[in-house]
Amino acid sequence: MLVCDSEEDSESARYRAGMFISKLFPLKTGRLDIRPLIVSRNVDVMKKKVACLIPQDMPNGFSVDKIEPHSRDGGSVVYFTFDKDGGEESATSVAERLVGVVDSHLASTKQGSWFGFGPARSFPIKGVSFYEDIVRLLPSKKVRVEFIGPDLTLEQIYKEFRMFGRILDIEHQPSSNKDTPRWAVVHFVRLHSATSARNCLHGYVVNATKIILSYVKDDTENAIVQWVKEHTKFTVPLAAAALIAAIYAVFDPIREFFVDNKITHRFDLDRIPLLGNAKRAAMNSIMRRGSSPEASEEITAWSGVADQCERLSSILDEPPESFIVVTGPHGSGKTNIIQKALQSKKYRVVLDANTLAAQHSEIEQMSALAKELGWWPVFNSIISITNAIDLMITATTGGNAGISATPESQVRRILECLALVLARIRHERLAALKVESAKRPHANGTTVAPLLQSLPPEDIPVIVLDNFMDKDIAFTPAILDWAADVVDAGLAHFIFTTSNISGYYEVQRAQPQRAASLISLNDASPVGAIALLQQQLAPSFPTRSEEALSGTNSDVTESEIAEYQRRLDVVSSDHIAYAASVLGGRLEDLHVFVQKVNAGETLDGALEDIIQRSITEVRKYAFADDSEVGKCEHTWTPEQFWCILTELAVRESIEYDRIRNSPLFAGDDKALLGLAEAQLITMVYDNDRPARILPGRPVYSTSFRRILDAPGFANTMVIKMNKKYIELETAKIHKAEEELSLLNVFRASADTYSALTSSMAMISASRDARAGDGRGRGDRRWTQRWSGDKKSVSPDSSDSGDRLFPEAFIAQAVRSLDQAAGVQPSAGEAAETDAAQEKQMQTQTQTQSWLGWLFGRGSGKKADDTASDKTNRSSTAKQPNLQPPVLPGIPSELQGRVRFLLQVIHDSQKKIDMWDVENKKSANQLSGL
Repeated sequence: MLVCDSEEDSESARYRAGMFISKLFPLKTGRLDIRPLIVSRNVDVMKKKVACLIPQDMPNGFSVDKIEPHSRDGGSVVYFTFDKDGGEESATSVAERLVGVVDSHLASTKQGSWFGFGPARSFPIKGVSFYEDIVRLLPSKKVRVEFIGPDLTLEQIYKEFRMFGRILDIEHQPSSNKDTPRWAVVHFVRLHSATSARNCLHGYVVNATKIILSYVKDDTENAIVQWVKEHTKFTVPLAAAALIAAIYAVFDPIREFFVDNKITHRFDLDRIPLLGNAKRAAMNSIMRRGSSPEASEEITAWSGVADQCERLSSILDEPPESFIVVTGPHGSGKTNIIQKALQSKKYRVVLDANTLAAQHSEIEQMSALAKELGWWPVFNSIISITNAIDLMITATTGGNAGISATPESQVRRILECLALVLARIRHERLAALKVESAKRPHANGTTVAPLLQSLPPEDIPVIVLDNFMDKDIAFTPAILDWAADVVDAGLAHFIFTTSNISGYYEVQRAQPQRAASLISLNDASPVGAIALLQQQLAPSFPTRSEEALSGTNSDVTESEIAEYQRRLDVVSSDHIAYAASVLGGRLEDLHVFVQKVNAGETLDGALEDIIQRSITEVRKYAFADDSEVGKCEHTWTPEQFWCILTELAVRESIEYDRIRNSPLFAGDDKALLGLAEAQLITMVYDNDRPARILPGRPVYSTSFRRILDAPGFANTMVIKMNKKYIELETAKIHKAEEELSLLNVFRASADTYSALTSSMAMISASRDARAGDGRGRGDRRWTQRWSGDKKSVSPDSSDSGDRLFPEAFIAQAVRSLDQAAGVQPSAGEAAETDAAQEKQMQTQTQTQSWLGWLFGRGSGKKADDTASDKTNRSSTAKQPNLQPPVLPGIPSELQGRVRFLLQVIHDSQKKIDMWDVENKKSANQLSGL
């Protein structure tokens, strides 16, 4: 405490001292602490508050000299004067006693504050009070004590600082630390104790050592904060989940509100009668501009979709059970029938898949989907932020936090929001209908509320996904899975419109337990195509031109008259009927044709240009692995498409099942589906399954004929086709050969094996002779194939005991083949055959049969059996041979199978020979070009 003598004499001397009163103002513990801002910072107000705390009846002439508020330290310094009264008590003791009286008064009043606990305290100032308001130096529980002089001991420090409050720890400067001045740190339990010591002991001299006090920034953290930082593997995901949950809790209701408005059209301006009628009138005026009512009626009749529209409307009137797929080429009226079917629906949503596919990234596709459904607000940055957080956690902790988001997950959230809105609409409408039914009187005068399970047709929501599978969308599987759940729950009808038949199969795979309702639209009839061409090519200025031709109007130029006359010639000519027959009812080709004619081309020139373009498209895309057009991977081969092309060039349509089960396709429809997806062919469905195959566009019929008539390309494809057929038949021959080689029973008897080898060689030689080829390739091939010892078995061999005679087998095989072809053998050939059979039977009686060899029993027959057999053969020799030929030396159990395999080999080889001849002819034609 600082005590000063007054300037007067010692008997009347007055002394001046100071004290610090704490807990008067809130302490500022951080930069974000706003409590000091709530308390008035006016100095006069603070001085009055301090003056009110000092008692009035103080002894020793106590008088307040000066008040200095230290708001940052939560207290105030009060300087006062007093008299010693001439006693033996020192002035320092008197000052301490007066401060104690003030402290007792504060403790007795028990005046608390809203920012702290306990009453205010007063402490004597022993040093020099130093107040600074440096922003960085905030009060702390730790006080740094610097020694100017000898170091104070622990006991001395404790004695001087304990009066301000309990001490948590006293830390001395380590002896190894040679920094000056020397220091110690006193750590108080309470912050007010540290601020009181800082204001009362700064500059105090203790045993010739002056101490300087300052606050030490407290680096210790809150236990909870420290635990959070140490366990980021758990706290960060929880914090992120809490943040996302908070965002969902706030924004999800908003999004559901906007999606509901999109479905119900609650705030649609078209629902206002005045604006809606004006808009519809303007649109109708624009659509009818330049066309007559008769033309509109012709277009409606040309579309030919009335029956399909009625079928779609009847499906939508029923509860949702399965998907609805509307297929057809571009311009076939898919959008038209859907618009008519949805006119009476209250709740409908139309999505355009082309709009989604036009976006460059998955995030943009997700944003486009949210915009079409009215899902707002959209936070695309959340995906990047969560992915970055997950990446940082993975890099720091080594584990995946699982908080990353993807565009697909956002798409699922959008679709789930739409499903919730649909479920709420259904629930609300069922509740409203239940209330209406309850109010409706029953037949007996009572009101009954029946159990309603389905909505009226007009209240069933309808979702339309237009242009499905025309282009690739990243979220197609997610959309299909969600749509299947919506339809299974009976929340809404789901309609897919597509010009790609593969979209129908994708929809079927998404809901395999139920068959999708297929509505297939085809091209228009030739009559409708002619009507459209006449309408589009009709003169657009008939009045002025007719007046000019009649001489009543001279303002029309000669060029306008010539154009008008040309259009009249075009419309009235017979060429337009031929063009319609070539282009068919495909709206795209008709529009291109009209544009070319309007640009000044002739009918023949415009039509020929379209045909040549289609030929180029077919050759470039269908025959992609041909050397002329480059290489490209497809689900079909050029040979498969050439097989279809050759038939569609001469027929209007072909059977789907016949083509699918042909050797080139082998029962696999993958190639046909790929051709349909590429729009090279069109499959007509009957009872929701493919029935017939048509060209992908009507103009392709002419293109196919042109391609087939091109000698160079056609002969090249014929050679490739024949090679493919030869490959397939060769595979059949090899398979039959392998089966025959696996029949080990032929090796059981040397006679049987030798007979089979010789017979196969003779059959091949006979077949080569019939084909005019004398090279004997079949003899060599079959001999090498079937000779176990790699020795050729000659039919002229004299060793009749080791082999069977093949003459009977050859004769019987040839006879059976001729009988199958309707050729009757001659009497000489029949006699030779019977003689060979008799000789064979005589030789066979000396050998062991296959069953005898297997069971160790002989098969030689008795003499009487042989005689009876001869008698039976002689008696039946004159009868016609109605039984199949018996292969000599082959067990009866294998006769049928061996005969079948030999017939397969024989037929396949005949086909191979035929295709070889065709390839030679085609090669000669190519060499002559």
